[in-house]
Amino acid sequence: MEKFDIIVVGASTTGAWFARQMAKRGHSVLVIEKNEKENVSREYDIFHMPKKEMERSGLEIPSADEKDFGFTFDGGPMLSPYGNYPKKNVPAGIIGLHKHDYIMRMNKYAEDEGAKIIFGATFVDFVKDEWGKVCGAKYKTAEGEFEAEAKLVADCSGIPAVARTKMPDDSTVENYKLTPEDIFYVVIYYVVYDSPDVDPEALHASFLNYKAVWSAPSGNPRGAILGIGGNYSYAYAEEIFKQWQKNVPWPRYTVEKAERGMTPYRRSVYSFVDNGFIAMGDAGCMTKPTCGEGCTSSLVQGQIAVDVIDELLKAGKPLTRDNMWPINKKYMEAQGIAFDSMRPLLKGVVSMSFDEAEYLFKKDVIFSTKILGGGGEDLELTPADIAQLVAGIGGAVVKGKLKPATVKKIVTGLLQSMEVTNLYKQYPETAEGYWKWKEKADALWEKIGPMSDICDQEVVKRLGIK
Repeated sequence: MEKFDIIVVGASTTGAWFARQMAKRGHSVLVIEKNEKENVSREYDIFHMPKKEMERSGLEIPSADEKDFGFTFDGGPMLSPYGNYPKKNVPAGIIGLHKHDYIMRMNKYAEDEGAKIIFGATFVDFVKDEWGKVCGAKYKTAEGEFEAEAKLVADCSGIPAVARTKMPDDSTVENYKLTPEDIFYVVIYYVVYDSPDVDPEALHASFLNYKAVWSAPSGNPRGAILGIGGNYSYAYAEEIFKQWQKNVPWPRYTVEKAERGMTPYRRSVYSFVDNGFIAMGDAGCMTKPTCGEGCTSSLVQGQIAVDVIDELLKAGKPLTRDNMWPINKKYMEAQGIAFDSMRPLLKGVVSMSFDEAEYLFKKDVIFSTKILGGGGEDLELTPADIAQLVAGIGGAVVKGKLKPATVKKIVTGLLQSMEVTNLYKQYPETAEGYWKWKEKADALWEKIGPMSDICDQEVVKRLGIK
């Protein structure tokens, strides 16, 4: 049986990055990837990453003459349901990349540092020691089934979370499987505008009130990517896109091709670590609350994990639940609180009618640069912010622009957002306090419910989803 310090399951963004970082620090790494090399990360051609976040994570930016480079652009504003009242939303300096080619670059860097990558290798199960603790992985290739020993198994397999979902029920890492309610089904249309007079760059924008509709560059100077994300199914997402088409004036275009993919859309797992195991990336459900993007946001946790695990390995300490617990605590402080506290507020906000949202966009209430500007990453509402928000909502009710039932949903979302913040700030310092904290968190998220609760019920019924 081969022995490694770390086995990584999955060779896309998070897996390739983590493998490289750990190998670079002198640790032996095996990566097993279920797809053959030519099929890795083929769900989309183009994907976007903010330059600032790439630099923070040590991701190289290709030069313009390299095949994985697409283009650069500045992010567009958030617009109202009818395409008005722009609010600055995303930072300047976004890189468009050809995903498969860029992931191949990341894999090569990992191999250059000494990581071993096996493509066409499917994770089967854990190898466990006599006490039932993870100490390696079983995997299968066309040549047969194999076992490898390791001090740590890192699940970077994305939505299937093929390793995390095999963790026992008494693990501090939750083993739930994502359901259609917990997933954004994303459809991307590569379009070319019919008129040569259209400036696609002037149309870059996103529309929160459809959950996720956006226009972004495609690499074609006369075209764009029009994207939509929705819970339950691709069919549901496409129905919501039709609503957007009816409500927002848009230049005529021709669809050249369409792509489909998925991203998690739920709160992250409470704990990423257990004895000999860590969940990372989409396998741990770390996605931005305003859009579901997770490529670079997952690397916030990744960098914390690299630092903690590297220090433990170099000190000769075992990768136990207790020793790796700081990864959980530091992630909560760095990003987890901001991301997950934003979700109930967004649920309340997106539940309003388009006409109500249009008015609040106009008045800069809720739909403001303060709340939307960082995509939820650095949001912390002060008492003054909350007082101003409440005053704006009250004024809308007095003028008949906001229904009392809508106000109730917004206020509920705001209060639940504050509850999440307060509870997550009390995240246990050690694994010993996890189970009591988890009981409180479970009760709170049961009360909050999933974003899919506010899906258009007429569309849901027509599609036979429920």
